[in-house]
Amino acid sequence: MVKKPQLGKRIKELRLKQELGLRELGRLLKVSAMHISNLEKGRVMPSAELVKKIAVRLDADVDELLHLAKLIDPQIAEVIQKNPYKAPNLLRSARNLNEKQWEKLQKQVQKMAKENEEDGKK
Repeated sequence: MVKKPQLGKRIKELRLKQELGLRELGRLLKVSAMHISNLEKGRVMPSAELVKKIAVRLDADVDELLHLAKLIDPQIAEVIQKNPYKAPNLLRSARNLNEKQWEKLQKQVQKMAKENEEDGKK
């Protein structure tokens, strides 16, 4: 049996907050109630895609749930695969940033991405 992860506990908290039963959540996600129960008890671990569906349905932060599941969003994995040396180096360089610096970095990256998008439309 898999060690009971925080993911299962968090899913259950979110499900109960939404006042959803196991069957109802399973139906909405197109999985069995037993599968949801097993996720909550830590008996099985979900795929990244199922975690994303759960996050959307339970109005949760997808990155938080992926972190709790010890999974990487497929989009993030794609960025790392396309930049196998640059992405890890960037993260290593940024590891000691404080919260304010992370926010500043994120804004700068978003600005650059928007500029690239606009350049692509020309």
